Amino acid sequence: MRGQGSVYRPRVRGLQVATWWLDYHVIGKRHREPAHTRVKSEALELLRQRIGDRKSGKVVGRPDRVTLADLRVGLERHYRREGNRSLRRAQQALAHLERFFSANVRAMSITKAHIGEYFERRLADGAARGTVCYEVRVLGAAFGVAVENELLAVRPVFKLPALRNARSGFFEEGDFAALLLELPCHVQPLVRFLRMTGWRKSEALGLTWDQVDWEGHVMRLHATQTKGGDARAFPFGLACELKQLLEERWGVRDGLFVFHRNGQRIGSFRCVWKRACKKAGLEGRLVHDLRRTAARDFRRAGLSEGEIMKLCGWKTRSMFDRYNIIDEADLAAAVAKRFGGQLTANKRQTTANTSPPTAPVGPLSSSAA
Repeated sequence: MRGQGSVYRPRVRGLQVATWWLDYHVIGKRHREPAHTRVKSEALELLRQRIGDRKSGKVVGRPDRVTLADLRVGLERHYRREGNRSLRRAQQALAHLERFFSANVRAMSITKAHIGEYFERRLADGAARGTVCYEVRVLGAAFGVAVENELLAVRPVFKLPALRNARSGFFEEGDFAALLLELPCHVQPLVRFLRMTGWRKSEALGLTWDQVDWEGHVMRLHATQTKGGDARAFPFGLACELKQLLEERWGVRDGLFVFHRNGQRIGSFRCVWKRACKKAGLEGRLVHDLRRTAARDFRRAGLSEGEIMKLCGWKTRSMFDRYNIIDEADLAAAVAKRFGGQLTANKRQTTANTSPPTAPVGPLSSSAA
């Protein structure tokens, strides 16, 4: 395109690369960026489109110079600005990505093929499939923030394999009682609370006494304390067992937190939990299984799915469905409910058919007389 720009294939270490690049000027500024195609006609068409987008203001900055490190900085700022509590986990994911690609790699040079290689490498290193999928989603989010900040024009879409990692573990009454016996005294009330409410571990650990309304008999979580970012209320006035637990904690209160150890907020109790599960014969069980168990108990008590989601803090039906709170016993009860009436009617009919005939009531016959 004479006077506007050109497409070319650069040389790397003396060898010409297979894909085309764009080189063009707009308002006195030179721009270079990869076209991500091996077809020259497609590169020329992209060149025309990119020049038009530059002139109209749809694309600003220098996309060809944005690196993975720049994406990381932008995402971290976004997480801090939004108060996203998963910042630390996202940073861990970005660290793995930087070790594979290097922090100075051009963002636009990360292709779907490269993501496939990253996926295979991480799995070979022993990472869980769900963990690798999360890391790639974090990279996609970083690209999205860069587009919002007008550092990039487009956000690549990385297709991820479907995950079938929904757990289905529940605590039955006997298992739960055995677990409590093996837990330390300062952890037992917390675990009982999680079983009764279905709250997330972090929500229960952060519960303070100013969030317990004794007059209204309701516990309140601030929006900053919940994963979904929505405030939540949990009435406890008619929940005798839960109310009694809170009264017990009030009797031994020491500081701000409802659940504490010597007045200090309880931190991680992963090792304590793991050891108690092993002693109780429940090795491999998770604290999060208490949340699933509570949801099942609520459903068995007759609460609607919407009410359970409000109490426990699920925002979407898809997330609620992943907890798979219906087990075989529930299905058996449903079948019994469906066919119970029919079985009762059949039993009555069978009884009527097999009963001895009733003697007629009336005057005795002449022969009997």
